[in-house]
Amino acid sequence: MTRTLKGLLIAVTLGAVVVLVLRARKSRDAVSIAGPEGEPGPRPAELPPVVPHVSVRERAMAPAREVEPVREVGSAQAVGSAPAVVSTSVGRDAGAARATPQRAEAPLPFAPVGLTSSAPAALARHEPVRPAETEAAATDPAPRRRRRGVRSPAGVGLLAFVVVAAGVGGTFAYRNMSHDDAQNVAATGVAPSAEPVATSGQPKAAPQKFTKVGTKSGGTLNRMTVTGRQSAVTADVWVWLPPGYDTPANQGRNYPVLVAQSALPGVESNSFTDDSSAFLGKLAAGIESGTVPPYIVVAPELMPYSKQDVDAGLTTAKDTECSDIPKGPKMATFHNEDVREAVLTTYRASADRASWALIGDGSGGLCAVKYALQYPQYYASAVSLSGRTTLKSALWGGDSAAKTANDPVRLLDARPDVAIMLSGHSGTTGSEFAAKAKAPTTVKAVAGAGGTSTDITRQLPDALTFLGRNTRNPAA
Repeated sequence: MTRTLKGLLIAVTLGAVVVLVLRARKSRDAVSIAGPEGEPGPRPAELPPVVPHVSVRERAMAPAREVEPVREVGSAQAVGSAPAVVSTSVGRDAGAARATPQRAEAPLPFAPVGLTSSAPAALARHEPVRPAETEAAATDPAPRRRRRGVRSPAGVGLLAFVVVAAGVGGTFAYRNMSHDDAQNVAATGVAPSAEPVATSGQPKAAPQKFTKVGTKSGGTLNRMTVTGRQSAVTADVWVWLPPGYDTPANQGRNYPVLVAQSALPGVESNSFTDDSSAFLGKLAAGIESGTVPPYIVVAPELMPYSKQDVDAGLTTAKDTECSDIPKGPKMATFHNEDVREAVLTTYRASADRASWALIGDGSGGLCAVKYALQYPQYYASAVSLSGRTTLKSALWGGDSAAKTANDPVRLLDARPDVAIMLSGHSGTTGSEFAAKAKAPTTVKAVAGAGGTSTDITRQLPDALTFLGRNTRNPAA
């Protein structure tokens, strides 16, 4: 399952939980305010029916019979549609009262209440007389809406199951995302900026053992021997730690990395860390002035040959041109996979590609340009000091397909997002190469005569400025 599908699964599951919770709350609120069936929404509280006021005189007359309405003398119509009550006085003669005509009371502003022999007890207690239908409603209430909240044990259990399943599934999906990233790296060769991922069937690499060579230009120079787990190449790597790297205040800080590829022969030495150039001194000055980030300098051997090969002058004929030449040492894999893994597991180096850069001297300049184009997932910028951009090693033989796949000019066609500087190139080779670059790839060509260490020294200030502008300092 891909990372996208797992993320979608998490989102859908959590969404379902939210919907269930909101539905349960909505149902509960609806039950608390719902009226009888067919009356949606909240209903105002019903008021008790209006009961006509019964005066003291009327209460006194309660035991009497009902009185016919009295008509006015000479009138053909009743005074009112409702029966009127004859006025009497307590203590008068009953017969006189019946014989003497009485004036009819004005009709009441409300419906009269018929008083029967069953009413006196209620009126004596001052109890309101309620209509018959009101009493019926009290004994036979209207049907209510069915309660739909999550109240049953089955509903509560289902909701709990969904919540637990979402948590467990989301946790496993999140943990497996890093595994999916590793599989994508193996399949595509392009990885996000992250710690090195162990190859299939191999555990993560342990920190490398290293030897302190000494102090140079205010920093510490170490040496370690790396045996590549992927390339099977064994070679030495020098690591220069910038000033302040070992101070307690910087123990939680990560540093950018500058990989320095040596000029020929590059066997048992590296031209950037020996005394053939003032590279480390100029770099330390740039770090102190703030124009250059505090790089960890990683300077590997250019080729895995012996000192005897160098003395015999065989290094040029056996130049790997920083490639995995068929039937030859896999130098590209060693420099970009094995060395990177060793640095990240041993030192406080940032894994972000934007914090990794390349610089190369002579033949090492070819390596810097080639690696930036071939491994853009690891580097953001590169500088070639008097290096070429073409392949010409005799080790390629007749394998034109492998040579073409490693040709820097052909690698430009992929248009990786990297910034390259060709410094001190001869003739028009640099400008012609720069003209073939298409965005987002950028190539800056600076013409000049190259070849000597003195010339390399003069190129360093502009080269370091270029790298500083195109490298992210993780501590900034």
